[in-house]
Amino acid sequence: MEKKSKVNGVTANGTWDSKYGTMYKFEVSFENGDVGEYNSKTQDQTKFVEGQEVDYSITSREYNGNTFYTIKPVQQQSFGGGYKKDPETDKKIARMSVLKVAGDLVINGDIQLHDLTKIATFLEHYVNTGEDSMSKLYDARIKEVKDQLPF
Repeated sequence: MEKKSKVNGVTANGTWDSKYGTMYKFEVSFENGDVGEYNSKTQDQTKFVEGQEVDYSITSREYNGNTFYTIKPVQQQSFGGGYKKDPETDKKIARMSVLKVAGDLVINGDIQLHDLTKIATFLEHYVNTGEDSMSKLYDARIKEVKDQLPF
């Protein structure tokens, strides 16, 4: 269960050997009353710092008639092996995709090469905003033509 609370205290509580090496145990208590064990690969863990509000998950397990609680930090979504995602990444992906589509239109003979970036820009705008700018232009041109008709 995911929760959010301020850390009241962190107490080192021994070590144990895992397949990943030595793990350091900490008892973590929160302002909301939750208490549990957090296991860290490092002796100087920084995930739970007294006085800081954190997002965490808490799970329980039964062992020999006792209930034990395990605390884990909620990982912020990251991409590429822990690197934060560049906010421009989605725009770049959309730009590459629409450029590919526009290139296919040139290859198929549906548009001329000199129109490739115009079509790609139109498609990119549609992908990013959902706004069909060509319809607006078309509607404006139809209105202009109708206004010029004598009837």
